[in-house]
Amino acid sequence: MSDNLGSNQQDNNADNPEWVKVEYRFYPLTEAILISVVVFFAIFITTYFIYFHTLNAQKGEIREGLLRTASVGALFVDGDAHRQFISPDQEKSAEYAKAILPLKNILVADSTIAYVYTLVMKNDKVYFVLDPTLSNHKNGNGIDDKSHIMQEYREANNVVILALKKHLRIADQEPYQDRWGSFISAYVPVYDSDGKFACVLGVDIRADNYFKRLAPIKRATIRAVVTGFFVSFLIGALVWFMRKFSKIMNRSRHNIYEKYIRLKSGQT
Repeated sequence: MSDNLGSNQQDNNADNPEWVKVEYRFYPLTEAILISVVVFFAIFITTYFIYFHTLNAQKGEIREGLLRTASVGALFVDGDAHRQFISPDQEKSAEYAKAILPLKNILVADSTIAYVYTLVMKNDKVYFVLDPTLSNHKNGNGIDDKSHIMQEYREANNVVILALKKHLRIADQEPYQDRWGSFISAYVPVYDSDGKFACVLGVDIRADNYFKRLAPIKRATIRAVVTGFFVSFLIGALVWFMRKFSKIMNRSRHNIYEKYIRLKSGQT
């Protein structure tokens, strides 16, 4: 008797396996959206991290390039002769022409350099001294492109003042604007033969040139984010399809099982 009961129970377990009875919960659209958002967020954070550090590295390279150019130029500025230039009238002298020649060579050697000049500070005011730029009004703004001997630089920012007061080798972190336009600059101290501070040499590049050199990084970042969006969308679509398919299969399995139970009940 007990053998028959055991046999019947085994038959019932075989006809009613536990895995068939399990009703799985599927939310294809919700799961797809959630996974898409998580994937896109991960791609966005990673892309932004790379963009941020790459952009800073490129900015640093631009500043270091300007500082290197200014440092080389500073070696050719005669600190002793520099002190003799105190009036715009000296700009027609042979001494002035000789003094600005190294600066003129910098402009010729590197077309990205907008201006190169020397600066001094007197009574807490900043003044230009040497500038190889030709005197003209080609920009149509009524402002002479050339800075003249002892012309006050009223727009001098904190970086310029710090370079003059502390005799620092320093560059702007971001572009600034003055009467000549928008620039990013580097400043290097110049010394005389006795090792005494004489002036600072300034080297400018235009802000549009600066941003042009940063633009490829920004374009690549935008493309990466757009690509990340489509990748996350495709992953979400795949998740939705697989979970939808699983939901249909699970429902079909239960329908088949129910039909089997009804048929078996009808036979008995």
